[in-house]
Amino acid sequence: MTPEETSAFLAEGIRTAKVATTARDGGPHVVPVWFVLDGDGIVFTTSESSVKGRHLLRDDRIALCVDDEAPPFAYVSIRGRAILTREAPDLLAWTTRIAARYMGEEQADEYGRRNAVPEELLVRVTPERTIAKTDVAGW
Repeated sequence: MTPEETSAFLAEGIRTAKVATTARDGGPHVVPVWFVLDGDGIVFTTSESSVKGRHLLRDDRIALCVDDEAPPFAYVSIRGRAILTREAPDLLAWTTRIAARYMGEEQADEYGRRNAVPEELLVRVTPERTIAKTDVAGW
């Protein structure tokens, strides 16, 4: 995929990102997250007390994968660094934007406010390496 095709793929529909972080013992931890794009970066939120939040506060390395599970299949895999912001002044704007993508405009405000709480971290992923593949099935 071209960079433009990659961005379009990541922004399409309600695909989740499967986020991988590293535990203190070196083991992997993977969970799905709701996200939106900000230029070339990925933005999501997480509680600082969540497993991924604790991992990222200790080690900012992150990997994520977004895939299309319908044939002929496609995916974007990103490895990079996470910048975490506590008490981000624009947290409500981001949580509302993310909620609009996944829950629709009619519920965006409700879900945005629910997620814009003091213990929520704003996470910005700066990609260092991106792999994007289409037609994995080889049709």
